Amino acid sequence: MVYRKCLAVLVVLLFVGFTVSGAEKDNEIHVPDWLDSDEPLVSSRVSQKDYPYLVQWIDRHAKPAQDYMIQLFDKYQVVILSEEHNVKEHKDFVIDLILRLYHEAGVRCIGWEFSPFAKNKGLEELINAPNYDEEAVLQFARDCSPDWNSREHWEIIRAVWNLNRSLKPGSGKMRLVGLPHDYDFVREMILAKTKPINSPEFRDSPEFKEVLADAMKYDTSMAQQVEKEILQKGHKGLVFVGLGHDWTQYRYPPEAIFGVDNKPMGSLLKEKYGEQVFQVRALCSADPSFMDQVMKLRIHEWVGFNMQASPFANILVPVGKGAPNVPWSRLACGYLYLGPRASFHRNTPIKGFVTETMFRKYKQYYEVDYGRSFNSAEEVDEYLQQHRWPRPNR
Repeated sequence: MVYRKCLAVLVVLLFVGFTVSGAEKDNEIHVPDWLDSDEPLVSSRVSQKDYPYLVQWIDRHAKPAQDYMIQLFDKYQVVILSEEHNVKEHKDFVIDLILRLYHEAGVRCIGWEFSPFAKNKGLEELINAPNYDEEAVLQFARDCSPDWNSREHWEIIRAVWNLNRSLKPGSGKMRLVGLPHDYDFVREMILAKTKPINSPEFRDSPEFKEVLADAMKYDTSMAQQVEKEILQKGHKGLVFVGLGHDWTQYRYPPEAIFGVDNKPMGSLLKEKYGEQVFQVRALCSADPSFMDQVMKLRIHEWVGFNMQASPFANILVPVGKGAPNVPWSRLACGYLYLGPRASFHRNTPIKGFVTETMFRKYKQYYEVDYGRSFNSAEEVDEYLQQHRWPRPNR
């Protein structure tokens, strides 16, 4: 680690350049001309001459990524960490962090998006079983989703089981709980792809209103479960959800979601619990590409820092279709850099995830969602191996 930091300093010095004529002169780092502006900044205004200043700021204020996450629990009861669903490294980071969360941060509960809270009893049995039951975990995953064949997501169950098995008798166990309600996303997907969903006539139909109301309960149900399972119990908890559910300072404009003013889970929790809740975003494909170039000068060291107090705060970041770019500080209170995007991998698909029973039950869903016909469970499974988790945007 010392070698890596020394090498990073050397790279910065070479990048900036320095001169010695007669007596040695102090090396001055260019301060970006946009730094004191409160106006949102397009990322193209960040030039290479600004990089050394940004590196210097990170050197002074950032911490190693795991240390940053652990130390947040000194101040906050709940830390929300968002992920890109198809990026393997986001799950690997959580898996590698679990022992430290328990032993150093005092975390006793992990809440996640990937199973409904109605299945929490079964999840509790899996993480506290005398022996790790891989087939039972796989069946649990199948019961939660017809196509969530991501090995890394379900390996979090194994990581929590490993921790709990290592604890001394009488020690409090780590809990893993699902947060959303038992949301019928299969019905929603079929509806969205087979009906004229943007037509005024259909938007006024009872069928559409029912499905939309169910979808809009998603973040509310997750916030309620975080409150019930973590905050009201007085526990410390990590909440691991997809991008967008984590936001505490931003929400999609109503015109982007059928005119509904829907608050993300993070915003609902922040409004009620204030400084007990903190949100962290990991590097994702929507983030400006210059971040990788800045971090290259630090040998791509994994770090975390508070975004809102950083020079990156006002730089505009894409949000998604139908929404304008917004300052980074509205999307991230804390930020994790987990290596260059070029090093990211797609999730590892679980071979044999789709069973014959699932094929019979979800055939219409598979065909509608993936836009092609299927003749067997094996055919669906093979297709998911190749296409379910796209390669991360690099």
